[in-house]
Amino acid sequence: MSEAPFIYLAPLEGCTEIEFRNVFAKHFGGVDATIAPFISLNHHGINEKVRKWNVPNIEMQGMKTIPQFLGRNVQDFYHLVQWVKQKGYDEINWNLGCPSKRVIKKGRGSGQLKFPDEIKQFLDEVLPNIDIKFSIKTRLGFENPEECFQLFELFNQYPLSEIILHSRIGKQMYTSEVNLDYFEECLRLSKNELVYNGDIIRTDDFKMLKDRFPSVKRFMIGRGLLKDPFLAEKIKGIIEPQSAFDKARFINFYEELFEVFDHKFWNKHELMGKMKEYWLSFSYLFENRDEVSKYVIRSKDMEEFKARTEEVLA
Repeated sequence: MSEAPFIYLAPLEGCTEIEFRNVFAKHFGGVDATIAPFISLNHHGINEKVRKWNVPNIEMQGMKTIPQFLGRNVQDFYHLVQWVKQKGYDEINWNLGCPSKRVIKKGRGSGQLKFPDEIKQFLDEVLPNIDIKFSIKTRLGFENPEECFQLFELFNQYPLSEIILHSRIGKQMYTSEVNLDYFEECLRLSKNELVYNGDIIRTDDFKMLKDRFPSVKRFMIGRGLLKDPFLAEKIKGIIEPQSAFDKARFINFYEELFEVFDHKFWNKHELMGKMKEYWLSFSYLFENRDEVSKYVIRSKDMEEFKARTEEVLA
């Protein structure tokens, strides 16, 4: 029997915060770990007496969680490392892949890939001076996938715990096809372990990738797990890939998720907006996906929203 893959839940801004992760972990299996949504380092100086981050103690995490940071302020980074260590974590991840325009505008995320000298300067400074594992989440480049060759020549100089590679360039955002040929080249070149990331939506997607890249043991899934929370279980053979949608199990998950956010958001309009965001993905569980999505999203108030979701789930 082949070794089961290691599956990460990807960090999705506004969707995979701790409340979601903990409820998800109670109701679905197959996910081994997650990268938390990024923490932003200050762009300039800091005041260590007041600088704090919203990083929960590790005991509060329902699944293995690795904190992630964005930016390259060295002083702020050292402070963050001490903070996460005090909270019980032994690894941290650098986000060099976020394609958000507001992030790129500041030269962060995938926008940082345009400045490999700055990446090298940061890694040269911090890696000899920290005692926790350090990984990178990145893309093939920003403007052109050919940039990956220079980037991996750079990454190979450092003992990274792993590199999570989303097989697109930053300018693509999440559009167009992933570039598997360049991922294959990076896999051949990399001295660090690679984690595959990008467009695993169905079990067939995973099977194709596993057949093409048999040496890859770790995979990251984002929207695929929101569209089908059973996906990791299907990939690992915990349930059959073609098994019928277990609506009762999903309802138990959804009701608890709603309850958790109902306690978090005192403003019901904000709560409704939050849950509508999830329904953009949850609607993929239903055969009439477009109808379900439009029906739920067009709810005008919380009363109507709850009535419509209950009708869909009935």
